[in-house]
Amino acid sequence: MATVSDRVLLLLSIKEEGKHIGIDHIFDKVHRDVLFTEKRSIDKAEVERVVKELVSKGLVERFDNGYSLSKEGEKIMEKIILENEKELNRSYTLVWLAKKYYPNVARLMIPFLKDRAVSAVKIFSGKNDPIKEVNAIFVRYAKYKPKPIFLTIDSESKLMSLVFDHCIDFIPYVHKIGANEPDFFILDLDAGTEILKSQKAFDFIKYVTFELSNLLIELGVEPMAKFSGSRGFQIWASFDNRELKNRGDLFKTYREMAISIQNKLEERLQNKIDDLVSIFPDIVHRGKQITTSKVAHKDERTSQILVDWSSLKLMGDVRAPFSIHYKTGLASLPIPINKINDFDIKEAHPLRIIKDLGRYEKAIEIKKCSPLKLV
Repeated sequence: MATVSDRVLLLLSIKEEGKHIGIDHIFDKVHRDVLFTEKRSIDKAEVERVVKELVSKGLVERFDNGYSLSKEGEKIMEKIILENEKELNRSYTLVWLAKKYYPNVARLMIPFLKDRAVSAVKIFSGKNDPIKEVNAIFVRYAKYKPKPIFLTIDSESKLMSLVFDHCIDFIPYVHKIGANEPDFFILDLDAGTEILKSQKAFDFIKYVTFELSNLLIELGVEPMAKFSGSRGFQIWASFDNRELKNRGDLFKTYREMAISIQNKLEERLQNKIDDLVSIFPDIVHRGKQITTSKVAHKDERTSQILVDWSSLKLMGDVRAPFSIHYKTGLASLPIPINKINDFDIKEAHPLRIIKDLGRYEKAIEIKKCSPLKLV
């Protein structure tokens, strides 16, 4: 079971280096979490004794204006969290994870954030359940007065300043600030509720993602496949918009391209219907459409994969590659096309990613392609 000592160390571990936390704040947060998990009240004197003991062990440093985690304390945090994760404050463990993870992937993320408006998801402890429940707000503006100014992230230092403010998930627009055309083409594969009931649901989504990726390759596109961080996948591409200048609204053109691609994908899957029925008998049925591009009427596509194009609009947004999904704690991870069907969701844990980051660096490359075969 997580101890009072564990909770003190976790609280201090999510603070920015050089920031000192007073004993009143430590007591307030630790008392709340102990009361909820252990159904007992602790007094300030108990917390003070624990903090004093941690100082004597060299795990916490004392300053005139409060306390901070020492270098020795930082070394043991991963072990504490992994051993007691279910009993510790979920929002705190996610912030600790983000603090450890983002310095390793920031250089890969920044190109997808720079020069565009970003929503940063800021998390808090739940009011009804401070341990398992995470409340979130979407921070969209750097400031509101005298007029709203979009939040932007153009450096690792800016990214980390937001992490220290408990922002752990980053969702940029599909176009740059001031632009009237998208510079990312994104299809989001989302399985209906009936599909998700199957034990093979995730394997099926991977299969469809792989087929869509190869379809685009055959059409002259070099796509990036990305795990959503939850239960779906996305396909990203970048087009030379100069080849579409005579087509008017490029957001509309992109959406039309998405619908056309879904139709081609459906034809491709139907041509493999015998194999699909054999592999996924409780999901795929002869005479039934497998995919759809109809975003509305969710109740009508419970047994289909939605090829979702809804981010392809002005101010449309999408979770950045490598961003941590605030609900799951998993990263939205780029995956090599030839590894999609072998992908295990455990690979998306941020601690696992930073230990094997090299294998994903090439997967994140998106080359600008001609869209003419798609229009």
